[in-house]
Amino acid sequence: MENYYEILGVSQDATEKEIKKAYRKLALKYHPDVNDSPDAHEKFILINKAYLILSDEEARTKYDEEYFYQKKETKYQSSTSRGQNFEEEEFVNPDLNRWAKNAKRQAQNYASMSFDEFSDIVKGIFKETAVQGFTALLYAISGVAGASGIFSLLFGIGESNPEKIIMAIFLIAISIAGISITSKKY
Repeated sequence: MENYYEILGVSQDATEKEIKKAYRKLALKYHPDVNDSPDAHEKFILINKAYLILSDEEARTKYDEEYFYQKKETKYQSSTSRGQNFEEEEFVNPDLNRWAKNAKRQAQNYASMSFDEFSDIVKGIFKETAVQGFTALLYAISGVAGASGIFSLLFGIGESNPEKIIMAIFLIAISIAGISITSKKY
């Protein structure tokens, strides 16, 4: 069984951001269009497979359970012992096994693309991740602004302080606008 963390050059406790950064660097380096080494194609597929498993929270958890916490004899069964014709070992967990096979198929598709097509996909993935991160941050800020506005409104009314009331209304308006914008993104 391959150690996907070693393949990407990250630790087992690597963050999603660290995994994406390592993947991007290696995938662009080993794409068959830009790397002439004889093993570049297979290495590229393995890098993509490792990324696709480790970047999915559920798949990563199942992979970790199988790779790190079970005895070697129970981690996997060889394909020949099951009487099936598979190119590689299977995981014991059927979901993880299915995900790994799908990841390999997707990686093979990436390997058959031109480098320009593949790099556009990689850039798109990271752009979408950045947009989602910014959207989540804006959503959180909007929520905090709304809560602050509500508390300021209550205290402003209680103290008969028109400045606090105006600031509260402003914060609530910002909150509503922010949540409205981010809700459309989700």
